[in-house]
Amino acid sequence: MNTIAARQHGASGSGFVSMIVLIIVLVLLVLKLFPVYMEHFNVSSSLNSLSDQSGIKEMKKAEIKTLLERRFSINEVNNVNKEHITINKSKDGMTIDVIYEVRKPLVGNIDIVIHFNDHLKI
Repeated sequence: MNTIAARQHGASGSGFVSMIVLIIVLVLLVLKLFPVYMEHFNVSSSLNSLSDQSGIKEMKKAEIKTLLERRFSINEVNNVNKEHITINKSKDGMTIDVIYEVRKPLVGNIDIVIHFNDHLKI
């Protein structure tokens, strides 16, 4: 009987509970972060689509910001507004930066803060 007990291996009760807790935390993180990164994908694709826009270099800064805001509205981007968009025009071309951060509550008073910095040079 002792030889059978010596050969048995497996997780103890506390090891099993620890694995379950770890899986729950990972699933919670994925559920909280996935929508944020999907929204960031929409921001990036909207910003990159500006390079295909005809006459973008002749547009005023306010017009470009309004155009971006419309695209963000269509793509359901809620965490970016005009204050997050910076446009710099120079002799070489134009740069558009979208810098923003998203704060999501995780558990209790613990938040996740994700900082994004998208850059487009036209």
